[in-house]
Amino acid sequence: MNLNRVVAVLALGLALMACEDKEPELKKVYRPVQFVKVIPKANQITDTFSGVVEADLDARLSFRVGGTIIKRFVKVGDAVKSGTILAELDNTDLEVSHQQSIAALQQAVANERNNHANYQRVIDLYENSNSSKSDLDSARAAADSAKAARIVAQKQSEAARLQLSYSELKAPQDCSVAEILADTNEAVSAGQGVVRVTCGACAKVKVSVPGQLISQIKKGDETIVKTSAFSDKQFIAKVTEVGVAATSSGTFPVEALLQGSCPGLRAGMSANLSFDFSDVKDSSQANKLIVPYLSIGNDSEGNFVFVLQSIGDDLYKAERRAVTFISGSNNGAQITSGITEGELIATAGVRRLIDGMEVKLLETPILGNY
Repeated sequence: MNLNRVVAVLALGLALMACEDKEPELKKVYRPVQFVKVIPKANQITDTFSGVVEADLDARLSFRVGGTIIKRFVKVGDAVKSGTILAELDNTDLEVSHQQSIAALQQAVANERNNHANYQRVIDLYENSNSSKSDLDSARAAADSAKAARIVAQKQSEAARLQLSYSELKAPQDCSVAEILADTNEAVSAGQGVVRVTCGACAKVKVSVPGQLISQIKKGDETIVKTSAFSDKQFIAKVTEVGVAATSSGTFPVEALLQGSCPGLRAGMSANLSFDFSDVKDSSQANKLIVPYLSIGNDSEGNFVFVLQSIGDDLYKAERRAVTFISGSNNGAQITSGITEGELIATAGVRRLIDGMEVKLLETPILGNY
């Protein structure tokens, strides 16, 4: 082995040793968490209720007659105009019935015409004393009967025409197709859902409000809507429906229609509706710390929350802290010990946090200040 080759081998060995000594650079990833700032209940100007986004009209469209679907003209996500045909049934039997009704109507019309003409002839004969009173009565009865039969046949023909039109499923207004419930070659019965559509210019939010606050909500009230899908945005909505009877859970349903443009909001998304109740807070609420129920964890050691302590560089340390609480309302639990005013606590994924974990906060608390 010559000298040059020895030098090359030694250089390669030293390079490999240097690479082995250099450790790979690891980038630390921090879990983002939702949070609220704890403030006394009396200082709040809003109460927030969790609900769901619904379409202005959410309907399962169905045929009014039974049959086999032979055509489907839409797919999920399609936007359709009012009157657009969505699906079609095999209408062979309905078409036959319709044609039979038309033939029966034509026969009834002809029969009415003949009986009416005969009645006119009998009238002329009776006036010339060439026909008896009984013949006149019989002719008149036959004409009246033929007229009634024609009316019945006409109604039956109209009904058969309507039945034939029911073989086409049409959009009731401008809508979007949300779900296909029955497809081509499937036999469906009258009233069975075939296509689910969501309609309306903008969505609405439906929430449940406890009885002690429902009297403060009126139709036309403005409210703020926030969703987890758009945590950096808020939408304006107006109350359109206020329940007058409690549901099985003891709460009252309230619906609010979003105003203006609401791109991206879709039926089924979770949402929070905030109402301003600052005028109805009383002194008994003072210094009560109310937090969302989902922020409280429980295990063999008892109830706890994770308090978020700032450690700089937009980072926070999750500190597990034991708490005691009593049920406050549908909106949250009243903390009696464990946390103080102004602290930040995690509101979601509590079971996935551990004491001392370093985390980052979402830019805006989804539930606002609590």
